[in-house]
Amino acid sequence: MISRRSILLCGGALFALVGGAGVYRMSSLAADIRAPLLYAFGPHEFATRIQILSGQVQGTGFFDPELVKKQYPDWNGEPLINRQLYVRELSGTSSRAITTPNNDTLYTSAVLDLTVGPIEVIAPESRDRYVSIAFMDPFNDLKAYIGTRATEGRGGRFWIIGPGQSVDVPEGVEAIQLESNDIWMLSRVFVAGAEDLDEARAVQSQILVRPVDADIAAKPFLTKPTDQLEAKSFLALTNEILGRNPGAAHTARAAALSDFGIVPGDLDAFDGLPALKKRAWRSAVQQVESKISEQVDAQEKTETGWGTPPPILGNYGANDEVRAGVSLTGFGALTAEEAIYFRTSTDAAGAPLDGTKPYEMVIPAEGVPADAFWSLSMYAVSPDQRFYFYENELNRYAINSKSEGLTIQPDGSIVLALQPDRPNDESHVWMPTPDVRFRCVFRAYLPRQAILDEHWVPPPIVLKK
Repeated sequence: MISRRSILLCGGALFALVGGAGVYRMSSLAADIRAPLLYAFGPHEFATRIQILSGQVQGTGFFDPELVKKQYPDWNGEPLINRQLYVRELSGTSSRAITTPNNDTLYTSAVLDLTVGPIEVIAPESRDRYVSIAFMDPFNDLKAYIGTRATEGRGGRFWIIGPGQSVDVPEGVEAIQLESNDIWMLSRVFVAGAEDLDEARAVQSQILVRPVDADIAAKPFLTKPTDQLEAKSFLALTNEILGRNPGAAHTARAAALSDFGIVPGDLDAFDGLPALKKRAWRSAVQQVESKISEQVDAQEKTETGWGTPPPILGNYGANDEVRAGVSLTGFGALTAEEAIYFRTSTDAAGAPLDGTKPYEMVIPAEGVPADAFWSLSMYAVSPDQRFYFYENELNRYAINSKSEGLTIQPDGSIVLALQPDRPNDESHVWMPTPDVRFRCVFRAYLPRQAILDEHWVPPPIVLKK
């Protein structure tokens, strides 16, 4: 997750171009392109991710062809759209589809194309086990939920209906109408640990996704994302996702950016731009990911201990700066009423977390004010400032409030030992650290008001003497 403070991408620092007589004009233009770039980044990232998640392009993470073939024996390599894809194992070192994955829930993913008509989602009862089924639009906003909180654990049949569609919904089916055609559905089913995995899978198997009219074919993307961001492709894919979703809440804002080639549906807009604007786009897209990462990292270096995400997480409004930052560093994050993500890359004294050193964190006897569960996850920091699990002796990437083997101290507390070697005190819960800089994320699912009001934060991570 990112800092509560907005990511501020300074036009001069991010986009300044030098060279020849055009220095002054290019510097001014570079500042101007900041707004269209930040506006475009979130939808472009969404379009890239859902193509990976549906197998329209190759990428690491959820979409494993062997996994798909096991679930759909008749699958012939076509995009997997409007059908669920179960991830039957907890996230581990190979999980790369989203940054900061959790190790406490089983994921079920479905890329939805609502232009084919209603998509039926069948959800399990979820009163005794945490379940969330979230629906994200192309601007990375969470538009609807089904699950333990949102539907009070009530499962059943739900029809996800696209914009402008008038549908007669059968009795016993609940309608959820959305304003975008392209939607990513991501479900989480809580797993206490390895011993609970089979029961969790049984609940997960009750999540089903299917089009009401299976005879209408979904529409794959025409523009494919490139491995390295490239200006013409970036603009084409942005315009394609906007054109596919004219009714999305923020598509209309593109009209103010048309001079920079942001034109919904125009895949060739880049070709018609003046040379100076083409140069500005080329420079901007080459730097944007690294500059966002650098800014996030720089902001976090000024913080000590646990930080919280921005309150607009999952519902960004017109704040394209925060949307861009979360799209890169926390894609798929839930809104605050569903989960709060505390994160830190420093210990209580403000020093960077170093996996070669021993740390301790004590969960107090009174516990954590969350109605579902809490968890602590640790991630190695990659060079591009994304956060992924790492190999370790125990294959342990997280601990949660219902994990097997949590030792309760005589005073009711739980002592977590974050260190490279096994602790001498066997009553301390060992969390092996990587041999590089690392980050911790403390999640509280269904947080109570004390967390939402910022009156409670996780216990400090303290360097052992």
